[in-house]
Order: sequence, then C-alpha cells, then structure tokens
Amino acid sequence: MTAMKLAIDLDGVLTEHPRPLAHAASARFGMEMPESAFIDSAGLNVPVEVRDWVYGADGPASRLRPAPDGAEFLRQVIELLGPARVKIVTARPATAAEMTVAWLLAHDFPTCEILYADLKAATALKHGLGFAVEDSLRHARNYAAAGITCFLVNAEEAPPHTLDPSVVRVESLSHLLRLLASRSNAYPTSEDGSMTSLHPSTSGASNSAPRPTIVVSDEIHPIARARFSAAADLVDVEGTDTAALLRAVAGADALVVRSETRVSADVLAAAPKLRLVARAGVGVDNIDLPAATRSGVLVLNTPGANAVSAAEHTIALLLAVTRQLAAANESTHAGRWERKQMRPIDLRGRTVGIVGLGRVGSRVALRLRAFEMRVLAFDPYITPHRFTEFGAAPVDYQTLLANADVITFHVPATPETTHMLDAETLRLVKPEAIVINAARGEVVDQDALAAALREGRLAGAGVDVFPHEPCPSSPLFGLPNAVLTPHTGGSSAEALAAVGELISTTTLAALRGEAVPNAVNLPASSLNAPELQRLTSVCAAAGRLLGVLAPDRPERYTLTVRGLVAHDVMEHVLGTALSESLNLWTDQRVTPVNAHLVAEEVHLEVKAQADDSDQDLMPTFSFAVHDGADHHVAVRWDRTDAGITAIDGFSLEHPLAGDVLITHHRDQPGMIGQIGMIMGRYDVNIAGMQVGRHEITRGGEAIMVLNVDNEIPAAAVAEITAIDGIEATYVVSLPEALHGPVQAPLLPTLALGGARLPSLTSADRWGRGTCRAFNVD
Repeated sequence: MTAMKLAIDLDGVLTEHPRPLAHAASARFGMEMPESAFIDSAGLNVPVEVRDWVYGADGPASRLRPAPDGAEFLRQVIELLGPARVKIVTARPATAAEMTVAWLLAHDFPTCEILYADLKAATALKHGLGFAVEDSLRHARNYAAAGITCFLVNAEEAPPHTLDPSVVRVESLSHLLRLLASRSNAYPTSEDGSMTSLHPSTSGASNSAPRPTIVVSDEIHPIARARFSAAADLVDVEGTDTAALLRAVAGADALVVRSETRVSADVLAAAPKLRLVARAGVGVDNIDLPAATRSGVLVLNTPGANAVSAAEHTIALLLAVTRQLAAANESTHAGRWERKQMRPIDLRGRTVGIVGLGRVGSRVALRLRAFEMRVLAFDPYITPHRFTEFGAAPVDYQTLLANADVITFHVPATPETTHMLDAETLRLVKPEAIVINAARGEVVDQDALAAALREGRLAGAGVDVFPHEPCPSSPLFGLPNAVLTPHTGGSSAEALAAVGELISTTTLAALRGEAVPNAVNLPASSLNAPELQRLTSVCAAAGRLLGVLAPDRPERYTLTVRGLVAHDVMEHVLGTALSESLNLWTDQRVTPVNAHLVAEEVHLEVKAQADDSDQDLMPTFSFAVHDGADHHVAVRWDRTDAGITAIDGFSLEHPLAGDVLITHHRDQPGMIGQIGMIMGRYDVNIAGMQVGRHEITRGGEAIMVLNVDNEIPAAAVAEITAIDGIEATYVVSLPEALHGPVQAPLLPTLALGGARLPSLTSADRWGRGTCRAFNVD
C-alpha cells in the first residue's frame, strides 16, 4: 500500500480561468477561439504555433493571475500530505517549464514537482497518485476511469448528477482543503504511520519496474536531483576525471551532464547499457553526437528552458560595456571618483545586429526594441514571419556586420558557425562597434577579437563563453574594454530550476520508453509527445510482429503511408518499427536513433513511400518485408488512437495486443477445435479469437489469431505446428496498452488500389481477407 498522493492541475485550479489565453490568441492570430480552447488540454488541439506562443516565456500564460488562495491552498496541502506526495500535473507543453516555474515563484507558490502530460491519468498511475484535483471534466472522467478519485473544482460543464461516483464536485479550494484534511485524518495507515491508498490497484505501479541507474557527472539543480533520486539509483562522479567517468558509466542507463563533462566516443563505448545522455542546458558540443547516434544512444537537451536568463545576461553584458560598469565599479570601490574619465553611451537610436533569431535571439530582439534600438537579424533557417514577429529587419551576414553598432551572437556551435567572426569578417565591422557573445565559445575567434580590441578596431566586447571551459587563460584576459563572465548566462535561479524540471521530467520519461519533445538526434515531431507516443508504440509492435513473421533478415523493408501524414511523423514511425525488427534480425542493440545506420550496415534496403492523393483517408501505415515469402503488417491511425488492423492481407476486427498466437493454415474442418484442445491441455486460457479466409469456399488459405492470458509453452506451439494443414505458426508478445480498439465511428471506408473496400487490407499477394472476432469467456 502506498501513501496518499495527490495530482493537482495548474490552469484553472491554481490559476484563474484560462479564458484570457483564448482571447489573446484570437486577437493575435485573427482566429475565433472558444473560451474553452485552453481549458481541457492546455490548447492541445490548437495550432502548434499558437500554442507555443501562448506558453512561451513572454506569452499570455505568463500573465495569468493566480487563483484566489491558490498559493495558500498548495502550501497547506503540502503541509498536510508532505512534499513528496503532491505533484502538479499539467497539460502544458514541457517547453513551458521555465515560464511555469518562474510564474509559480513570482506568485509565492511553494516548490512542488511538476509533470507535463496530456495523458494525466496514465502519468498519475506511473507516479502512484491515487487522488487528483481538476477543473476539466474530460480529465476528471479519465482519472475516474483509471481508478483515481478526482475532485472537480471550478468546472462549468456538467451538473453533479452526470458525474462518475469517483468524481467528487467541490465548491472551492477551501472546501477541498477541508475535505482532504478530513479524509487524510480517516485514512488507513501503514505500520510506519504513513497513509495508505484507497485505490490498491494503483499502489506499487511505479515501483514494479527495476530502478534505472543514472550517472550525474556535473552539478544539477536540487529539483532534478530529488526527482532522479525518487525514481532511480544515482551515481555521482566528477565529469572531468575521465578514468572515474569511464568506470561509472559501465552500468549506467542514463548519463546527465552540463557543459564541463566531455562525452566522447570512448565514454559511450564504455557504457554498453547506456540509453540516453541528458544535457542540462542547450549546447551539445561537448557530446560526440555521431558516436551517440551510432550507438543508438538518445541525446536530450533543454532548449528554451534558460532562454530568458541567457537573453537577460546578453543585455547585462551589453550594458556593462556601454556604461563601463566594471571600470566604474572598481575605481569607486578604490576610493577614486573618476566620473570624468567614464564615457558611457546610450543604446537609443543605435543599430543592433542579431545573429540567430531563435529562442534566445528573439528574446534579445524584443528587449532591445524596448531600448528603442533598430534591429537587424541574420538567420537563414526561419520564415519571414518570424522576423516580422520580433520587429527585426532580415539582412545577410555581411550587411549586418557592416551596419550594426552592436553585434550579438545566438547560434549553436556547428561547422558552419565556428569562427563566424574572425580576422577577415572583423574587417567589415565598424571600429566603434561592440561584440557580444553569450552563445558558444567557438563562434567567435577570440585571438582575432582580442587583437581588434587591443588595436582600437573594436570599441568593446562582452563574452560569457569560451572555446574550452573552465577557461584558465584567454587572450581576452586583462583587456579593459572586455567584460568577461564564466558562462553564467543560463544560470539564474529560475533558469536552473526550469532546466532541472525539464531535464529530469524528460529523462525519466525517456527511460520509461515515452516520447519526449527535446531529443537532439531524432527528428522534431509535429505531434505532441503523448500523440506521438500512442502512435509509435503501436508501430513498434508492428515492427516486432513483422520480425516474428519473417525470422530471417529480408532484403527489403518498406513502409507505405496512405492519407495525409507529416514527413516527420513518417520518420518516427519508420525508425521505431525498423528498430524493433532489427533487434530480432541482428545481435546489435538497435533503437530508433541508429536503426537506419544498422540497416545500412547489414545491407537491408529501406524504403518509405507516401500516397496523400486522398487526404480524406484515415492514415494507414503498411510495413512489409520482401525476400521470397513477403509479409505485411498494417497500422491504422485515427489521429487519436492506433491499432494493428491487418496481417498478411487479412483484416482484423479488433487491433492486436498482449500475447498472441497467429497461424497460417488450410481452411478445413476441425482446425479451431484441435488448437483449442492443445491450448486447454497446456492450461493456456484463450481470451479472444479472430479467424478468416481469403476464398468464399473452404479449402483455401486461412488465418487464426488467438489472444491468450498466459505464456504459451514451446511444447504447445510445437504440437500446433505439427497439425496437418498448419503452414506456419507465430507467437508474439505485444504491449497490453494496445487493447483499446481504434474508434470505429471515426473510421471511414478506405480507398486502396483505386477500389473501395469495406475494411483495410494490404495490397499484397494475399489479396483480400477479413478475420471475424469471437470473445471467449
């Protein structure tokens, strides 16, 4: 039995009603959004661009007012239950972590772990949360369906008599606090005096899996450390001690670093179990990405989590240079009143050139516009709309260098950006210009920068990053017109908390096999993480099934997509399915990260093709292998749920899940009975059966799919295979989570090969076939 644990929604419970978000988005994007647009799932169904703006660092969500008594409610609940038993569970995107943490701190909320997930009930179960507080009727009902008692507060949708008995309507947070107090007082207690759950079905759910081992080689925020400690075994090591690091990672599932640890190919080779490297920060130039990808190791970072802090530090460096703050501070402390020697300059009316208008650069643009500066920007990777949004005039790099009074860099370290500013390009810069680099040390050639500062070809510089860190020496040291800081741009208390929040949340989610939004060596997804997870988990099962159907590695592997599906979604689907198949066909560890590299190494031809000519089609993903006997597995996706709906040309009435026996056999009397008797003798319970044949008359090719409740012994499989008429027998274990069928009312008739068919079939040598389903008690 576990201690009573509570999940608390954020928007609409701890904040005011989120209708201002819909109003602001409607005004900005010229849309007519209902006031409920950001209530049910934090805007999950609005365009991604709108959602990102709403929950951005300066978006309208950052200006929501706290609910009356919201902070006091959270404080008293934590005092009542204990800090480890209270979590905020919000459908906001994980990229909103920094803004969310900053908002909570600004409004005097106590520190509390935050989980970002639209699948709130599933997340609550994983964390052993038996109670929840919600203002969304949909989430409340989902909690109740999962066996979690949900207190519904501030809801406007339904009268009390329509609610599930596990959904308890409460009048206010104060009413809820009294109810929690009364329930906790009457709560069953364990021997150690802790409260035990009223929902034993949820207890222990988060503790059944083995605890992963996480190696931490740089200092991380206490939020991240506490969360990691609760879910994993932590191993601390000094990242700059290479020998110690190599020993520590030998048994690691994850390695968490900041900027000081160098994750080389040797480190990765020493970690055979390593599944991911998590960079608590943005830049990943200290990680050998190609080596990580070859090893199938996922690399995570925290884009945007410290963007506000980095932008504000950029402004601080600029002001320190233009106001000569370092020299003024030193001389004043020394008792010298050198007012006349100081020559500060104003920013108003001057031109700033921003190289890189991403998460940090865009925030710098907004802030410098407030100084009434003219903003030029160079960024070849963004749309014209982005320049307009941030009030920046798009120019080429040379034009920016020649015209800017201030040049500030906000780009990653890549071969293209290394020494973007060097001796040659510095010749284009005005002698009275100022250079700011708070991006990466490799972007600016510091030898050339120091020479320009010494020779008066540049007025000043502000530098927060160095090619090698810690930096014991630099040509910039000692220059009076250079303001230097030890890479503290993203190190504000708020930024470090947000980075800790995001890296711990996504690291643990990735270790559980969930999709995460901050992967560096996987393509970005146009789907949110829960949607992508639902789809790829089914496609992983399809790849596993295909590997069972074709036990010998084939020559070709193809994915055919029908319907309107984004290219990045196709990439995720193919990589996931291919990795599962290759794990059965090779002795290598294959993940979606390195699936294509491994396929190339073993000379497996991989092809993907899409047919979006009929955009009204329900999307289908047909996986096939070709080598003598072809095999096919099809997945159908209604953009909410997905399921395996066809095998080798036979359409299934119910998607596959759990332990499954599949037979290819001749259609003849007694086949079902013989298989059933064998299963009975081996005490294998049949939970469901689907059978079908291609021809109308008997005697042709047929298929049987059995769902069973327990493992099928090898001896039983051997007896079934020996039955006269059995052509092939396959046993595969698929995720239980796939039991939920694709929603039938949402499935239109599908067009395949120019013909309208009543159900999905693969366009393969088998032709048509449909399995009928039987429920077996």
